[in-house]
Amino acid sequence: MVLDSLTDAAGRPLAQAALSQAALSQADFRLTADSGFGDGWNHYAHSMAWFRGRLYVGTSRASMAALRLSQPTPRLYPWPILAPDDLYDIDRRAQIWAYTPETQSWRMVFRSPQVRGSNDRDDVPSYIGLRGMAVHQDVGDPHPCLYVTTWSPHTAHSPDLLRSEDGEHFAPVPRPPFAKTVRAFRTLQPFQGRVHISPTASGTAKGFLQDISSEAVVYANDDLRTDRWTAVSDEGFGNPDNATVFEMAHYAGHLYGGTINPVTGGELWKTRGGDMPYRWTPVITHGAGRGQLNEAAATICEFKGALYVAYGIINGGYHRGANIGPSAAEIIRVWPDDSWDLLVGEARTTDEGLRYPLSGFGPGFDSLFNGYVWRMCVHDGWLYAGTLNWTNTMPYLPMNLWPEDVIALVRRWGDENLLARLGGAELWRTNDGIYWEPVTRNGFGNKFNWGIRTLASTPHGLFVGTANPFAPSVAVKRGRQWQYVHNARGGCEVWLGSAGGAA
Repeated sequence: MVLDSLTDAAGRPLAQAALSQAALSQADFRLTADSGFGDGWNHYAHSMAWFRGRLYVGTSRASMAALRLSQPTPRLYPWPILAPDDLYDIDRRAQIWAYTPETQSWRMVFRSPQVRGSNDRDDVPSYIGLRGMAVHQDVGDPHPCLYVTTWSPHTAHSPDLLRSEDGEHFAPVPRPPFAKTVRAFRTLQPFQGRVHISPTASGTAKGFLQDISSEAVVYANDDLRTDRWTAVSDEGFGNPDNATVFEMAHYAGHLYGGTINPVTGGELWKTRGGDMPYRWTPVITHGAGRGQLNEAAATICEFKGALYVAYGIINGGYHRGANIGPSAAEIIRVWPDDSWDLLVGEARTTDEGLRYPLSGFGPGFDSLFNGYVWRMCVHDGWLYAGTLNWTNTMPYLPMNLWPEDVIALVRRWGDENLLARLGGAELWRTNDGIYWEPVTRNGFGNKFNWGIRTLASTPHGLFVGTANPFAPSVAVKRGRQWQYVHNARGGCEVWLGSAGGAA
């Protein structure tokens, strides 16, 4: 009798069910850090890396408070959290925390310095967020070091690339001299002995774009002791509609770059590297045939001989400024010959022919609220994918602008019932890209965990860091009145999953 011909109670092949027993479930996770490491203004566990036997997490501070001052219409009302009109009333100095598994303890090892800002204040943080981490041995490093990309406010200097030899002392390498209006770097990608970064935010006192830069260029440096950064791509890979090179990955001897393109849809390009500037070729254009609804390549991950790319719309699945969405995320699988499969998403006819979701799941794993897949990671032979879920913003949205049928449906469900059923980010797993199973569909039991922002595979298990900006005080409707109350479940969290880990 062939095992694959038998099915379990859920209708899955028994071979697949047996594999599922070896994977992580929600019961295998335990909470290691809650409430923003004890400070609710730590809204995002924005970066994560395993280094010298410890887990490092970089935070971004007061993200929801800052969004209040730059949010395009339609605005949320009331604003989900209580925030001051002057952001400098909040300590926004980004932090790095280190976790020691042997003692199960966290310790803050870095807090952003303060500088004199362009607004003549002496208390401006150099960094309000730390968006990326990577372990890399540069030409001048005695051993692999931890590198951290930063996010600077518009009143401070341009962003830095931080370096640490020991995980205790962090200092900037020579500051990249390009793009003075840049506010952040998101991705740091080593490839062929060089480090590659791309600007991913711009902003001034008149406005801020967290995910769109003033330029869409990949830069490389083969000696971080110097500021010799070289542009290795044309602006937007030659397409002026590519607003930002948002994500990068190394796969099959190539460097890949995924873009934000609010006009015709996100693109994916690749290069073999070599002499600078590199020669790049397109792999995916027009949002893989979905156009603007696949505006951005949010995360890229190699798994079992293929490259998995998650597409979605920035700003949580609804880019108000560009009038795109709302819509949910897709996952595609790219092969070395540039052919691709649609795994999770919307069936359609493309220039390459008919595409339908091989997993059977539509966009967002069949949930409109999964605006994008924020991070993917391979752990013990499984691919894990974490979403951003915007259900928690429903009570604050101006529903009078929604279609009548949607309004009627939401009213029939009720806000509280909707949040109870669908609130909280989702984490999914797959062994082959076809069969997907949920690990959690409710933010590990915390509806305020609206995003799985970081994942790290380590010898001690899979670490999961959340984005949870509903802190320190959240707006709650009591009767017909809105009140701000302290939220003990607000602020980012870090979970550790291992076999029997919750025991």
